[in-house]
Amino acid sequence: MAVAFCAYTGLLNAVASLAFVIFIALKKQKTLLDKRFAFFAFSVGYWGLSYFFWLSARQADSALFFIRNAMAGAIFIPSTFMHLVLSLIEASWRSRKIVIVGNYLLSVVFLIFCFSPLYIVEVEPRLFFPFWPVPGMLFHFVLLHFSVNIILAHFLMWQAIKRTSGLKQNQIKYVFIGTLIGFIGGCTNYLLWYALPVPPFLNFLVAIYIATLAYAIIKFRLMDVNVAMTRTTIFVLLYAVIIGVPLGTIAWGKIWLTDRWGSKWWYIPLGFYAVLSAIGPFIYLILQRKAEAVVLKEQKAYQQTLLQASKGMTLIKNLDHLLKLIVHILTKTVRITHTRIFLWDNNAKNYVCKAVRGDCRKGLGEVISENAAFIRQLHKTKEPLMFEEVRSHNSADETVIDEIEALQAALVIPSFVQERLIGFVVLGNKKSNRLYTESDLDILTTLANQAALAIENCIFLTEFEHQQAHFFQAAKMADLGTMASGIGHQVNNRFNVIKLGAESALMMELKRLPKCFEENDPETGMKMIQGLTDTCRKIAKNAEHGGEIVRRLLDFSRLAQGFRIMDVREAIESSVRLWECKHDLREIGFNMDIDGNLMKINGNFSEIEEILFNLLDNAADAVRMKEEACRLGNLSRPEREERGTIWLKAENSELNGNPHVLVSVRENGIGMDEETQKRIFVPFFTMKATAVKGTGLGLYIIRKMVDAHQGRIQIDSEYGKGTTFSIYLPAVAGG
Repeated sequence: MAVAFCAYTGLLNAVASLAFVIFIALKKQKTLLDKRFAFFAFSVGYWGLSYFFWLSARQADSALFFIRNAMAGAIFIPSTFMHLVLSLIEASWRSRKIVIVGNYLLSVVFLIFCFSPLYIVEVEPRLFFPFWPVPGMLFHFVLLHFSVNIILAHFLMWQAIKRTSGLKQNQIKYVFIGTLIGFIGGCTNYLLWYALPVPPFLNFLVAIYIATLAYAIIKFRLMDVNVAMTRTTIFVLLYAVIIGVPLGTIAWGKIWLTDRWGSKWWYIPLGFYAVLSAIGPFIYLILQRKAEAVVLKEQKAYQQTLLQASKGMTLIKNLDHLLKLIVHILTKTVRITHTRIFLWDNNAKNYVCKAVRGDCRKGLGEVISENAAFIRQLHKTKEPLMFEEVRSHNSADETVIDEIEALQAALVIPSFVQERLIGFVVLGNKKSNRLYTESDLDILTTLANQAALAIENCIFLTEFEHQQAHFFQAAKMADLGTMASGIGHQVNNRFNVIKLGAESALMMELKRLPKCFEENDPETGMKMIQGLTDTCRKIAKNAEHGGEIVRRLLDFSRLAQGFRIMDVREAIESSVRLWECKHDLREIGFNMDIDGNLMKINGNFSEIEEILFNLLDNAADAVRMKEEACRLGNLSRPEREERGTIWLKAENSELNGNPHVLVSVRENGIGMDEETQKRIFVPFFTMKATAVKGTGLGLYIIRKMVDAHQGRIQIDSEYGKGTTFSIYLPAVAGG
């Protein structure tokens, strides 16, 4: 049974090695490192397959033939392994070629004598093996060649680990750890050659070491080497127990078991093997999770933070704040040297750096062309670009490598919205000098995708606000158009007063005044001078009034200038003065009541003015509509109501427990039914008779403006009795 186990370890090694050789053969793009590893794996695979046939042989001649075949493969293991290591560490010393060529020449010489007694004299029974090789004189030189190359290769890898970093360092660590495992297992074969009673039970470790090397070379995005070491250690220890317990039972308990169980003694070790093999995978998974939870504690913590951050990004509406938050979280949480975010700029037609944090070399490009080589690579793969991975690939574009290196980037994460690359995140190295792992890339890619949606949302909101500002301005211009006749009448009145006053002064007082002085009539002259003075005062007053009207119009027509701490009273008084220019208060009653200790708000003066002007204007229209309905007999006037009136009131109030300024506009006009009240804020809905009088956008815009101030607008109306609009605006603390 022990012989069979050792035979099958050889088969396992052969399958693991030759499977990789087949994989390389089928691979479309083969790197030099792939090819050199394939030669090495073929040597191991050839040795393992012959090893299986040797231990499975029933005759001495067959066993001798297959062990010599196995040694033919083993002869090339040190040569191919040294060649692989020198390529992996990118050795540049002059004697590198001499070492490689010399190794292969020695292997060829050894191969020539491999099937002669100089290498293996014969096979004989040793321990529980019926056919074990007896070494010839040449075998000792082959073993020396093997030992020197393996020791030297490990020394070179150790030196390379100390001088490299990132992906390359992790690759070399994998190979270094894998070979320690594999060669420890493989070397147990040589002890029995020298009659040392140690069976090659650890031979199966060669398969693990081949798999580890394959993973390290093919898989560029490596796990942290600590994780690999943890998993490998658990695997080795666990399966050493699974295999060692039955074999130990056989080696040391066979006699005792035979005495008690007879010919069925082997049921006991077989039962141990069956039970341990069944529970082994479950134990491995439990131990792996617990061990990795300890090893990856820090990594799991920051990955959880990044996931939480990605979920909350879409709630942020300000683009600058969002970008600063992203770079802060990445730099602080992942503990990396620096983070930069580039976004597509439609005006510049380039990717522009919008946010940066950390220690970043001065002079780095702030603008990246859309035709940059690495941008094309991102469009092509739609996957993150890891600098070490790109640099390690033989087919990599040198321009891509140079551009990523110029950005001082260890990792570039793209942000796509469908097929459009809206930007990318540039990450520096981790301060711990660890590599970005597969799970890191998954989390960071998720973060980048969420960031892309959040950025798009912010851009949309910004553009919407700009459009809304133009929309508000267009509404103001429309209001000015509707005010044209009223304003024209007001201005014409001022000009008429000025004209009549000037004509009166020229034709009467100024003509008669010289005669008074000639006739020596000072009393009449003084009366004329007093008349002239009164006329000039009227001219000045009306000119001032006309100028005030023009100033109000200009102020009203200007674009909004942003939010500031403001007194609502000023906006109310300004909007009322402007509204009075449009409406004849002899036809409409108007009452205004403003609290003397009105709190201040953080608002946009022009928008508050626009809101109140529109509400007052709508109130006046509602009063006139009721007058018209009463005149036509469609509506009866309530008792004791003399004429239409508008009330404007501003006072301090509360909403949801927070201080607010409440401004209400009430009128006893036409009012609204419940159905109309539900639709009053819908765009393009209007109660007015014609499109000239109303577009249906006024109240919609008013609500948008109130929302922009984080306020609330409420309506209370009854058809035939009137309407009250109440606006709650958040007060400034201490205001």
